[in-house]
Amino acid sequence: IITEHQQQLDPVVHEISDLQTVMDSINNLHQQLSEKKDKITQSMNSHKRLASALWRLPTEVLSCIFMYCLLEDKYLSPVSNLAPVLLTRICRQWRDVAVGTPCLW
Repeated sequence: IITEHQQQLDPVVHEISDLQTVMDSINNLHQQLSEKKDKITQSMNSHKRLASALWRLPTEVLSCIFMYCLLEDKYLSPVSNLAPVLLTRICRQWRDVAVGTPCLW
């Protein structure tokens, strides 16, 4: 009877071992994903702080920054995916600043 029970027990112990391996893999994957999520969250928070600082820049400073976005060739026609037109599509404040800066055009 002991031999019979041992024969029944061996596959169960093996199955438990297999499940433990799967659980370890899942826990490892969970840990990796949690770390990745934390890094993404930190990056988002950093970008939010940076964006927040950009919203506080005075109009004059934004105008100067926008001037550095222009292409070297001032005689090209405006293109929608390049400065200064692109700058007008970011937000209302940037549009107002770009439109209100004559030397961009």
